[in-house]
Amino acid sequence: MKVLIKLLLFLFLFIPSANSKDGFGEVKFTYTSFQNFLSYLRGDGDPNAGGVMQTSGMPLGFAINEKGNVSWYFYCPKKYGDNCMPGAHIEAQNACTQEAKKRGEDRCYVFARKRVIVWDSANVKIPRKVTVEQVKKIFKENGWYQ
Repeated sequence: MKVLIKLLLFLFLFIPSANSKDGFGEVKFTYTSFQNFLSYLRGDGDPNAGGVMQTSGMPLGFAINEKGNVSWYFYCPKKYGDNCMPGAHIEAQNACTQEAKKRGEDRCYVFARKRVIVWDSANVKIPRKVTVEQVKKIFKENGWYQ
């Protein structure tokens, strides 16, 4: 019984959870990846849009590799309601990783779930009516984008 308890304790302490897909460590967004994140927040895919990002849907999950040059996201349009694609952050990570592997890059990790940046347990909440400048400021403060 003691051996079993020690084994379980070892597993909990030293083996990362299979579900822990959130990114960690240093990440530097490229211009394109940053534009993809803005599109993720807007849901419109328009890199030239500025001002307040008022969206009528919901960002679901955004993933990026540590190098910052491959990213992927899922966004739910308003017409589908709140119950759109559960686990989208994991799907974004998987799609991002597949694309990264095609390019010879490292795997991707979850950067944001809905409007919360979870990279390195930052838990930064992005307001619904955020501006591009506010997003840039958040990224610069955290060292994710110049």
